[in-house]
Formats: sequence, structure tokens, C-alpha cells
Amino acid sequence: MKLCKIFNIQIRVSYLFFIILVFSMFFNCFDQLLIFIVVILIHELAHCYVSTYYDIGISEIKFFIFGGVARFQEHIEENSKQEIIIASAGPITNFVLIFITLLIMDKFHIEKGHMIQLFLTANMVVGLFNLIPVLPLDGGRVARGILGNYLGIKRATYMVVRLGYCICILLFVIGIYASLVYNIEYIFISFLSAYIFFSNKKEKEKIGLISVKKIVLSKKTLFDEGIMDVKHIIAMEFVDIKNIFDEFTLEQYCIITVTDATGKVIGSLSESEIIDAIIEYDDNITLRELIAGE
Repeated sequence: MKLCKIFNIQIRVSYLFFIILVFSMFFNCFDQLLIFIVVILIHELAHCYVSTYYDIGISEIKFFIFGGVARFQEHIEENSKQEIIIASAGPITNFVLIFITLLIMDKFHIEKGHMIQLFLTANMVVGLFNLIPVLPLDGGRVARGILGNYLGIKRATYMVVRLGYCICILLFVIGIYASLVYNIEYIFISFLSAYIFFSNKKEKEKIGLISVKKIVLSKKTLFDEGIMDVKHIIAMEFVDIKNIFDEFTLEQYCIITVTDATGKVIGSLSESEIIDAIIEYDDNITLRELIAGE
């Protein structure tokens, strides 16, 4: 549901979000929820502000039952440096707000009242929570961006996704235990971890589509500019073409040299030929079969 526009950015609210509003009134914690909404909004606006530096448009900021998210018009994960900086902007803003608030309180001798304490706590919780290295949280994006500089964005995503599965399962168990031993309200941790678990899984599927798109575009870059960075891969003839495809990067064009069991070169394949073979034959054939079929 469209709510309003802030700095020409559309703010949307999921209808399920109103469930949280009702519960907050019922449990007498509406003021806490309001503070968290403001803090999350500032957090997401920080992402949006930094993204404009890279001329990346913002589709909207959407609030849902477990928080909020800024949606960009481009895939920020395509550039590791940009993803690190844009993702870091949210938590850094939260910590800067804590610092500024404490500085003002000390400067003007302001006592830490209930609302101020809520504001400080909300910024700390939102900032630290988003640093958890799980996709699509900011910490997961930063981890992927750092690893992406060395491994390529696709392999980096797969690594962070696997780490995210482990963390989500751990948080789910902690939430169940805390709700049984301490307070039923901690069950929220389990629901939240379950939501993040499936969102984490979607990131793996998403990066696969982005990789295919970029690899196809890399062919266009080669044709348009006539030159492109290359990555050489040497593989045995019995290797499946799927395993070769997993080695492709977004920044380089791949040339594959195929050898037999003795190390003798029996042929070479280009990135384009591997992609065409996956489209035509699926990914269940070997390099030897592909070369033999040429």
C-alpha cells in the first residue's frame, strides 16, 4: 500500500505490517514500535542517499512485518565496491546517530529519558542486527562484496548463502529455547530467522540470473569494443560444463583449454560456446562430449 513520498522516494507499507501495529497497541509498546519505524526509515534513507552518488535509482522503501527494505532500480551486487559502500551506509548512520545523540546529551546536560533511551536502543539494535553476515542483510552484502573482489560475485554469494543458512538455523534454535525458558515474546526471533532463511535462499537464485545476464552482456561488450579482459581455465575432458559455468566471472571473458588424462590439449572452448551448449543440451554433458559434437 502506498503511504507517502519522502525526498521523492515512494514509501510503501505491507498490509501485514498493520498486524504489528495492532499487537503493539495491545501489548502497550506502540511508542517503541514508532521509534523503531523512524530509525529503520533513516537507515534505509541512508542507503538511498549513497546510492544516488552512483546514479542508482530507488524504486521504493517498503515496510513489512519484519522491518523495511530499500529497493533499487539496478542490481547493486554487480559492483562489489558499490555494494560494500551502499550496504555499509545504513549501519554506519545508526552508529553515528548514537554518537551524535550522546554528544548532544553531554553538551547540554540532557537526562536520558524514556524516549531517548528507546532511540539509542533502536539504533543499536538495527545497526548491529544488520551487520549479521546473512543475505539480504547489510552484513551479508558487505561480506559478499569483500569476497567478490577475490572470488567473483557468484562464488562469493554461494559462500555467504551457506554461512547464512547456518546462522539462521542457530538463531531459530535460540528463539525457540528463549521463548520456552524465558518469555514467549522471543519466538519472534525464530519467525524472523525463518523469514531471513528463505530470503537468503532467494539471493542464490537471484545471483544466478544476474550472472547469466552479465555473461551474455559481456559478449556484447566484446563485440562492441573489440577487447575485454580474459580468464583462462584449464580443465580435464570429463568435467561437466556446469562446473565450468560456475567458474565464469562477471568481469572477464573465459577461454577454456581442455586436456585429456595425460595432460595433452585436445581442444579449446569459449565462454559463448559453453553458454550455447547449456541452452541447447542443458548442463549434463562433459567437455569431451561437447568437443566431439562440434
